[in-house]
Amino acid sequence: MKNTLRFLTVIIAAAVIYSCGGSVGEESKVESSGSRPDWIFKPTTKDNQYVLVTGEMTKSKDRAFGMNQAYADGVRKLLNMMINDVKTQSSQVLRGSNVEEGDVEKYSEFAVAWISQTYTIANVENPETYWEKVKVDTPYGETYYYDCYSRVRITRGDFNKSLTGAFESMRKRARDDNKKTVEDVAEKLIEDLNNGK
Repeated sequence: MKNTLRFLTVIIAAAVIYSCGGSVGEESKVESSGSRPDWIFKPTTKDNQYVLVTGEMTKSKDRAFGMNQAYADGVRKLLNMMINDVKTQSSQVLRGSNVEEGDVEKYSEFAVAWISQTYTIANVENPETYWEKVKVDTPYGETYYYDCYSRVRITRGDFNKSLTGAFESMRKRARDDNKKTVEDVAEKLIEDLNNGK
């Protein structure tokens, strides 16, 4: 009887403690750097003046680390955007110029490699950041993490300079390989970028 009474006391105490806290797994925002901006839901925005990319790091235990990783994620996404633009534009124009398929792959990959080997992108700015501190109720108490966002920005001109560098590299390689058609395609791509196309 005594053991049963102790057991019931422990069960009731646990139920009272559990009911006083939040539900296990429940998350709530407890602090933020301001109002949640719309740009965190827009991974990429391009206009006539800027290319803007949102980087993010969620569930970071440390806010400074999370913000640094969000910025790095934004730069990585910007590089990937450049790589995709170079690959798409060069492949389409090379195919449209009746270049052999093997050369299409070779020279578009060569241009992509130039972007991939560029370790810095000139004039990347970080004009906006946002973070949220989130509380999570666990069976053992509360824990916290940060969701961090960083919006990186580069001017259209600087973005196009990076693409131009890739196409100039492709042009030089085509010239070295004596591939006049590919060289002409690279010239056209550079001209289009310089004319804002």
